[in-house]
Amino acid sequence: MSDVTNYARAIFEKAVEKYGRDLHALNSAVDKSNLLTRLDNPSESFEGKKALLNGMLPPNADNEVRNLAYLLASKNQVHLIGEIVSAFDRLVTAGAPSHTARVTTTIELNSEERGKLESKLRAQYGKELLFDYRLDPEILGGVVVRIGDVVIDGSVAGKLAVMKQKMETAR
Repeated sequence: MSDVTNYARAIFEKAVEKYGRDLHALNSAVDKSNLLTRLDNPSESFEGKKALLNGMLPPNADNEVRNLAYLLASKNQVHLIGEIVSAFDRLVTAGAPSHTARVTTTIELNSEERGKLESKLRAQYGKELLFDYRLDPEILGGVVVRIGDVVIDGSVAGKLAVMKQKMETAR
């Protein structure tokens, strides 16, 4: 299940990034231009509004964002784009996980091991954790978990570093 969630989260984050970038670009272009009165003017032709919007949007703007701009223009509501972007940003923030747990190991964990680790971490840090698994042979063995500013170092390399530090201070 965690793999499915991680794949879904990755797709969600890409979509948010893509739509967010284009929505913010449209909002910025509308803010900087003096064309809002024309875009919201009912006597301006839709084709004219469409041409203005095409000039404002990045050439590679997503079709969904482009269609939203056209819809707003057809309803003389382009002035709402700032509020729409703010609402979008609030929804993104509300849907974002509170923490990402970056789990580093030397070998790939199987689904049972991942499940046990995820259950323990969710119990301690809350259910809204996104897991990012990485491999790093330099930790020599064990696991390192980073959640925000918290680092749980159960690696062999970490334990060796602590032992070395204790030996040096004991001299």
